[in-house]
Amino acid sequence: MAFRNIVPLSLDSPTHAVCVLGVELFLDISGCAPPACESFSVDASLGVVVRVCGADPVESREGPAAPRWPLSRPTDVLVAMTSPNFAEDEGKVLVFYHQPKEDTPVATAVLHLTGVELSLDVDVYRSGRFEATDKQAKKTWVWGPGGWGAILLVNCSPSVAGQPVDKNKVFSSEEVKSLSQMVLKVQGPSCITKNYRVVLHTSKEESEKARVYRPQNDGSTAFELVLGPDQHTYTLAPQWDDRKGTLKETFYVEALEFPSASFSGLISFSASLVEESQDPLVPETVLYKDTVLFRVAPCIFAPTTQMPLEVYLCRELQVQGFVSAVMELSERSSSQVASVYEDPNRLGRWLQDEMAFCYTQAPHKTVSLVLDTPRVAKPDDFPMKYSLSPGAQGKEYPLGRVLIGSSFYPSKDSRNMSQSLQDFLRAQQVQAPVELFSDWLMTGHACEFMCFIPMQYKVEGKKDFRLLLASPSSCYKLLKERQKEGYGDAMLFEGLRKDQLISNGREAVTINQLLADEKMRKQNDYAEKCIHLNRSILKRELGLQEEDIIPIPQLFCLEHIANAPPSEQTKRLYARPYFPDLLQMVVMGLNLGIPKPFGPRVSGACCLEERVCQLLEPLGFQCTFIDDFDCYLTEIGDFCSCASIRRVPFAFKWWGMVP
Repeated sequence: MAFRNIVPLSLDSPTHAVCVLGVELFLDISGCAPPACESFSVDASLGVVVRVCGADPVESREGPAAPRWPLSRPTDVLVAMTSPNFAEDEGKVLVFYHQPKEDTPVATAVLHLTGVELSLDVDVYRSGRFEATDKQAKKTWVWGPGGWGAILLVNCSPSVAGQPVDKNKVFSSEEVKSLSQMVLKVQGPSCITKNYRVVLHTSKEESEKARVYRPQNDGSTAFELVLGPDQHTYTLAPQWDDRKGTLKETFYVEALEFPSASFSGLISFSASLVEESQDPLVPETVLYKDTVLFRVAPCIFAPTTQMPLEVYLCRELQVQGFVSAVMELSERSSSQVASVYEDPNRLGRWLQDEMAFCYTQAPHKTVSLVLDTPRVAKPDDFPMKYSLSPGAQGKEYPLGRVLIGSSFYPSKDSRNMSQSLQDFLRAQQVQAPVELFSDWLMTGHACEFMCFIPMQYKVEGKKDFRLLLASPSSCYKLLKERQKEGYGDAMLFEGLRKDQLISNGREAVTINQLLADEKMRKQNDYAEKCIHLNRSILKRELGLQEEDIIPIPQLFCLEHIANAPPSEQTKRLYARPYFPDLLQMVVMGLNLGIPKPFGPRVSGACCLEERVCQLLEPLGFQCTFIDDFDCYLTEIGDFCSCASIRRVPFAFKWWGMVP
């Protein structure tokens, strides 16, 4: 920010002033003008620019080389420097006062100028350079392919949260790469440090959102904390390079929190040149302030259509069949496998409900994150779990959209995602949430009736993914076909032990019995209506066509919330998969780990598995059906929750979109 300071002139002695590049000084011409003078002229040394505004020159016998301006009219005389000086008083301005009809000036006011440049620069154009050609650009932040603006990464280290501020910190070389740089440069003669100081500062509110470090000068990897919570100003100690006439400092900045409902994600820092007063009764004066603006990088989620990088598994004894199958899928997709052991206090078996992978990104670094999302035990506390759509072609959502489960309307039994989490997801701006109706499900998880899978080949003008939707009507149609073919006595859940069925509230039934069950039919008509409601929302919000949707045969049944004490039960019934949910698959590129449904066997093959393969294998997918019935339905779980997958970030950079 340029402050136009008024400089009073004197005829008795020369006036001295510091002129910061980018600042115009206003000369008080009239204050010392002799009474008999009616005009003035100005001369300046090399490197000094003079502008006279507000009046036209008066005629002079000296010609156009020395124009004169009237003192009788309001006239602004503005002075600026084109480059910093290496010595004090290198710039000079002479103001000559003239009487009428006199060629020689009767009085002269002298102004000595010292040119100083102060700049605070960041990587405005995300190119690794710290000199902005447009001085105004660094003070703004613009979205889109032609946009600009510096970016901060959040330090998500567990050691940061809730810990006392350490004034000195040692960073590893990898940690330093996550910090954004901010370069302060002051050019001019070192003598200005006698009367002027440079202050780095931000607002008290913004200081709570970020920390600024300055490297120590002892050659170590230690950094001094100069700005942060409870510390919003920092005065630089003068360390001048007299040979170059330069003071240069590189600061390193990290954010402390992601954008939220109460935080826009924008943080500004300023460097000010302050003139210290020689009189204790007179306050100091700010001559110049340069400001830069950062945006905190958002938290971004990767959908199942992104390739897997690493698979985290809970190695419990009863899910070993699942572990082995997923490890085999990981080998096919060239993904690493990491083990996670159960914490009995955190229901660790359901790993996917306990942790969520995401990432944050700046031009200089991409960082993988883990969100801690503890699985709650009380039905009233069930969060509506989010899912994520792939990137939608077009201008709106190149990074996909977060799909939020909801009840759609308030009631005494309705359950919704916490408002704070909804606000957090919306505040990230890059994956605009879509609200789906999922409160009809016992878990409230939209992923129980839908799943996205990537297409093997991309076709111009077509979606590069497919949406799989649970379809009770498709399942009934398949069962009727097998009944007409003479397989009405084929058994669902055949081969499972009686104790397995009892523990999961199931019993073996034939196709004939299932099709004759009117209660089950009505329950699935209800489920179909709920799914169709979400189908229309997804088509509208994601721009889907019917060809982008694949119906997967799946039945549901309505039950009271399982494993809840009588005091927490409600009269309302919720849907849960009747057989292991085919939509709850582990997607690892073209390799799909699908719950084994234990459907009726026709000619030795499960007709449900056969139908899923008929739908997906022609698209290039390899379907692996995983036999783990106990893990699937017990405790309202699903085996998909035993794994959490870290995926490849989007190739598209979030700052290139327009929210």
